[in-house]
Amino acid sequence: MRDSDVVPVVLGDDEHQDILNNLILPEWTRGAVRQEQPVLIVVAGPPGSNKTGVADVIHAVLGRRGGAVRIGSDLYKHRHPRYTALVVEDDRTAGIRVRPDTRRWQAEVEEYVRRHRFDAVVESAAADPDQFRADALAYRASGYRIEVVAVTAAEALTQLRAVSRYLRERRHVSWENHDDCARGLLETLAIIESEQLVDQVTVVRPGIDFVYRSEVVSGAWLGEPAAAVRVVQTERWRPWSARQTAAFSTELYETQEQVHQPQVTRDQRLVVAGPIERARALAEPVRRIAQVRPDAPGVHYHQLSRGEHQWLYDELIAPSYLDGVTAQEEPVAVIVVGEPGAEVSRTANLVQRAMGSRAPVRLVYQDFEAFHPDSEQVCSEHPLSDGAEIRADVEAWMARIATALRGLRAHVIVESFPGSVQEVLGEAELYGSAGFRVDLVLLGARAADSRQATARIHARLQQRGVPSRYTSRTRHDQVRHTVAQLARIAETHPAIASVLVLGPDGDAVHRNERTARGGLTRPIRAAAALGGARVKPYTLTEANRFLTTHRALRAALPQHRDDLHRTLALAHPLMPAALRPPSLPCPARPLYLPVPLPGPLWGRDAEPPSHGMRGEHERSRHSGACERAGT
Repeated sequence: MRDSDVVPVVLGDDEHQDILNNLILPEWTRGAVRQEQPVLIVVAGPPGSNKTGVADVIHAVLGRRGGAVRIGSDLYKHRHPRYTALVVEDDRTAGIRVRPDTRRWQAEVEEYVRRHRFDAVVESAAADPDQFRADALAYRASGYRIEVVAVTAAEALTQLRAVSRYLRERRHVSWENHDDCARGLLETLAIIESEQLVDQVTVVRPGIDFVYRSEVVSGAWLGEPAAAVRVVQTERWRPWSARQTAAFSTELYETQEQVHQPQVTRDQRLVVAGPIERARALAEPVRRIAQVRPDAPGVHYHQLSRGEHQWLYDELIAPSYLDGVTAQEEPVAVIVVGEPGAEVSRTANLVQRAMGSRAPVRLVYQDFEAFHPDSEQVCSEHPLSDGAEIRADVEAWMARIATALRGLRAHVIVESFPGSVQEVLGEAELYGSAGFRVDLVLLGARAADSRQATARIHARLQQRGVPSRYTSRTRHDQVRHTVAQLARIAETHPAIASVLVLGPDGDAVHRNERTARGGLTRPIRAAAALGGARVKPYTLTEANRFLTTHRALRAALPQHRDDLHRTLALAHPLMPAALRPPSLPCPARPLYLPVPLPGPLWGRDAEPPSHGMRGEHERSRHSGACERAGT
């Protein structure tokens, strides 16, 4: 049923005027004072946009000038003598049926306010441009300064909150009325700016978060034409953050819980079923994508919506990587592989310098991660995680840029911290099939060095106040194992043209290259070279530097001291003997001491074992004791 199909209940003139003069005006104009320069502030927005909350704050501030009058047709419903009975009869149409009187009361209150030059705060949907123009001209003729505060919110939220208000207060707003108000506000704002009907327009979010403001200065409207309209539209369809998506999910659940309260009738449940589904559908284009997480609350919303993911790629990522790319006749892709802390970036810098003027494009996972709007939040809230919450978007961006670069035939340097061998080999195959020469660089860092390097980077960023992630031992060891597996098979893979293994000091310890006939210039020894580089002994200078850094990290990262001590334990076997911790001497072979066996062990009538058996039993017992004692 549309609003036009509802038959209104109209009071007689005497009853109408009696309520106005004896109830409404005394209640809502109490404390207001005449102003030399009166101010009218119109709080405009569709149902469910929290106009009342915003108007409460503005009314309190404006009231400091000596008192202000609050105006709005919804404020007068309960003064209508038939309203309560109409709500009981049909709460969906009660407000519509008393609307002729409530709107007439509002017009009369406004005329009274203008005549007495009171400050006023008006709550309005501002859905009728002609009515707004007439009201603005009347206030302007009375010498008022007029300001409009437009409250903008996602339509999914306003739709859902209108349902929640109906269940709490039985104030029904059909979705047709909701949509008409949302469209009408845009039309009114366009006319306000084009005709300069007011002195100032401000756009805020429901929490009174400032978004936009423009005003008339010296007879000229500051700002671009129809800017307020564009801002309101943008805010309505602005992609949500993870927190906003979680808040909407909670609000949706609470509204559905309200629906099933005992006091809600079956008819009321049917009334709100459609608007709730509409709110859910309106949220789909802007909400984040839910993903499962292992810890409480079991789900997170850090994966971007399709629209936000695409917008970030088109506006920020693609221009950063693809603008000005130089095509090459014989493109090269260099994949630098190592565990976190293995100086992958430093090695990539050396590779880039060696390529000279050929201008390679660097692909670094952390750089793509910085484009994600939740990267800092994830680092701050989960510093020990590996960033799995945002990985889907980051990897998708990297894959699209890599595909574009292969089409453009640009030189590429990829910094890789692979979780699996197939991740690197699959990338190499893609570049190889696109006509690229693929070179692989494997970093043979000591485990203690790479672990300490990740802690050092984390401490440095923490001191600067920059959110950073502390790489877990599990993630470090997983990548390290993958690099070792890759070294065993990379030289035999047809997509890889050369394999270079670098030692802890950056020196090349092995290089193998595929000839024009497809053979290798050297024997397959990358795995042995990598293993040898990883256990290369420290020089005295390197060991002292490691220990100095360890002491500094213990002071800077007290919460990670256990992990730092385990890292130190990895370094000790490779240090010079003078810097290793002292160890207890261990006998070359276990010592067997004779221990007499108790008599009852063999029984009263049993023969004792022979000397050989007793000696063997004693040796067995002492051997077990030595093993349990760790000697």
